[in-house]
Amino acid sequence: MNRITGVVRMYYRDKFSWFMLPWIILLSSFVVNLATAYFVEEEIYTGGIMSIFIYFFVAGIIGLAQMFPFALGMSVRRKDFMLGTAGAVLVNSVIVAVVLYMLAAIERGLSGGWNLGLHFFSLPYWSDGSAAQQLWVNFTVIFWMYVCGFFISSIFRRFGRGGMFAAAIAFSLIGMIGSYVVTYNNWWGAIFDWFAGSTMIELALWIDAVIVVQAAAAYAMLRRATV
Repeated sequence: MNRITGVVRMYYRDKFSWFMLPWIILLSSFVVNLATAYFVEEEIYTGGIMSIFIYFFVAGIIGLAQMFPFALGMSVRRKDFMLGTAGAVLVNSVIVAVVLYMLAAIERGLSGGWNLGLHFFSLPYWSDGSAAQQLWVNFTVIFWMYVCGFFISSIFRRFGRGGMFAAAIAFSLIGMIGSYVVTYNNWWGAIFDWFAGSTMIELALWIDAVIVVQAAAAYAMLRRATV
């Protein structure tokens, strides 16, 4: 347990990157959209909130590259590194989820879209459901973005540049073959209907399953990765 908490502290030594920079990026996007809404009469629905999710995706890529060699150099076991990383991301994901929910509540209930008709934090479909469901959606997507980046970085750590190139080709082929199969069988309509009929919390639960698979695959690769 001490080694796991030690990994968490390793990450949190960089407080600027974990607790300040993502909000600077998000609020910069918000200010730009707020200024735009001031000059536009109709309501604006923006995807600017995605900036913080993209940040954690990039952080997942960079975090492994920076912390994995350092942790092993400090005699941290790979299992403890994974658990410590999960703990650090989990805590930060909870904080981000709560703050995003609070900002959405302010936007939705107290300011009427900041009195400018701007919908930045509270969006249709995304912000549907109870408070607990909205919190879980925010938490899941933040956590998943980091895991996606971590998973990609794990491929590079285990197989190198050639492995990344091969993985990119493999994923592209899977996507192309999958698209062909779906098109050939006329399944696109059924797929769109399934997404349209699913709530955001239902999709988030599917994402939770993907997180488990990606995390397990990343751990399997890091067990054999060289520093």
